[in-house]
Amino acid sequence: MELTTTQKRQRLLTMIFGAVAIFFTGYPHVWSIYQPYVMEQAGWSQTAASMCFYLALSTFVFGNIIGGRLQDKYNPKIVVWIGGGIFAVGILASAFLIVPSPLPMYVTYGVMQGFGQGLIYTVIISTVQKWFPGRTGFASGVVVTANGLCGFFLAPISRKILHAEGPGKTFLIIGAAITVSWILCGIFFTAPDKEWRRKAEQALREQNAANGNTEAQTEQKQYTSAEMMKTKNFYLLLATMLFGLISYFLVSPVSQTYQIELGIPSAVAVSAVMIGSIVNAGTRLVLPTLSDKIGRVGCIKGVLAVAVVAMAVLTFTRSYTVTAAIILMYGCYGGIMGSFPSFTSSIFGIEHTGENYGFVMLGIVIATCGAPALSGFVTGKGYGMHVVFGMGIAFAVIALICLTILGHNLKQEEHGKEQKNDGISNDERITGACEE
Repeated sequence: MELTTTQKRQRLLTMIFGAVAIFFTGYPHVWSIYQPYVMEQAGWSQTAASMCFYLALSTFVFGNIIGGRLQDKYNPKIVVWIGGGIFAVGILASAFLIVPSPLPMYVTYGVMQGFGQGLIYTVIISTVQKWFPGRTGFASGVVVTANGLCGFFLAPISRKILHAEGPGKTFLIIGAAITVSWILCGIFFTAPDKEWRRKAEQALREQNAANGNTEAQTEQKQYTSAEMMKTKNFYLLLATMLFGLISYFLVSPVSQTYQIELGIPSAVAVSAVMIGSIVNAGTRLVLPTLSDKIGRVGCIKGVLAVAVVAMAVLTFTRSYTVTAAIILMYGCYGGIMGSFPSFTSSIFGIEHTGENYGFVMLGIVIATCGAPALSGFVTGKGYGMHVVFGMGIAFAVIALICLTILGHNLKQEEHGKEQKNDGISNDERITGACEE
């Protein structure tokens, strides 16, 4: 269905300023750069400082769930204003709370930042998807790519300001930039009209029927979160994300130091991480866009197959192939993070996808917290990193198995829908013949 000039402008501005706001939701992932400066100024232990990151990550997922639920009840724009405000205030307040007790920073940098980011994250992604029926992979890919680029740009900027001004001033500068992005997103963010969406989705189904594409001719069931969690497919999707991401999180923290230990020059190791960040951002856009055309299950299977090969290289080789494998793992991470928002909505419908994807993202929390604990346990027993990476092969294989079963289930469900539609069509033809 054609958009009016006003709708085209609204769609473009929502995507642009939504992506700008999403860019800063990657901010917790540069905490490792801030951590030494905060520890020195406040006198914290490394364990106490690390809690800021884990609190931000954990509350981020719960923010996604609450934000998705609020979006279903109220205008998504309201959720963006509330979430962005909590996020911005949390970072700005952190500038004044670098004190001996870490508790105030746990509240501001940890809980407020994570929860505020979560409120806006899936709301923005799901709203942008709704503007692009039939191209949800492309829509979510553009926005999620912005999140992947955060570390690439903010890491060197933060490092320079930290060195010159210290953590307090850095929080104020970055916090001001976050505030501007939040205000601009709040002003220009617009959800598509429900009636337009209904007509656009109907037009898409008619187009699929004309093209002989039977997979998307019927109206999709819109699952609530409660309904979604009663299905086997939800747990298979969650497991695919969890085990697919654990492999990456086993590699990421040691990606630079492990190469140097193998005798690979430091410049090459640093370059691998930088190139990996670019590949990560690129796959977030390319893979979901490609999946709109060739299918989401097939694309993600390809990513997991690459992860199996890359983890095998890390396990059994000691040369520059390790550098290539690390770059590939960054790409696999981006592929999963970029593809799963649209994959979730393609299975469970787009109406409640904000809250639904929030529950799927529990896999990220478990993977992020579980991977370093697992790695520490294995190395603490005296085993080398090759054993840790070997476990990464197993996790990637498990993810591939879960996805294969999920794909089989989806095909069976689609086949059942086709048979039901064929039955309805036959009944209509018989009824018409009897009337004649």
